[in-house]
Amino acid sequence: MSKRQHSARVEHKREQVRQEILGVARSLLREGGVEAVTLASVSGELNMTKQALYHYFSSKEALVRSLVATLLDDEIDVLTATIEASDSVEDTLETLIRAFYEHYINHLDAFRVVYCQSQLISASKPGIDRKTLRDEINPRTRHLFDMLEQRMSNSDMSSRERLRVRQLAFTAWTSALGLLTMLGIAEASNDPLVHSDEDLLGTLSTVFGRAMVSHK
Repeated sequence: MSKRQHSARVEHKREQVRQEILGVARSLLREGGVEAVTLASVSGELNMTKQALYHYFSSKEALVRSLVATLLDDEIDVLTATIEASDSVEDTLETLIRAFYEHYINHLDAFRVVYCQSQLISASKPGIDRKTLRDEINPRTRHLFDMLEQRMSNSDMSSRERLRVRQLAFTAWTSALGLLTMLGIAEASNDPLVHSDEDLLGTLSTVFGRAMVSHK
């Protein structure tokens, strides 16, 4: 075996172990929330010492940053697949909003890790590294909005009109994010919102449905 082949095998094995660690972290998050994801709990599930875990993640913050990237990748996969499976172009933004809601509503801890925990980490320590952003997160996010722009546009639109369509899609996505934020706050404080989830989803769907019509 050549030195290059040996190095490739070592790197492949390292990546396998990293993915196993992230898989355990996701399971712990699902079962016990953010507090359950510690280096001790993860290493314990894998029968690995904390010292060995440090070879893959230098700190809990580093582990959570990689977990953020993995969870966001899951989100983009689900949204993209759901929208692409829909035959109705007119309902694209409603599909986006509802898919986002369905993906996170029963896993609010995952939502908090992606959209809240990362901000807490980056407030005092480096956030998601540039390589992860460049190679994993940004291409996936661009794919989602490229697909939305293509579905919602037509060949007669100018580049400026297509940009407005893309901005509309982004605004719908951020509105869904805002709804989940409020639901997460309500759950954490045990203070349910006055309006039902379905009523709020219906209102967002109506607003963005009308906005889509005005862009045609």
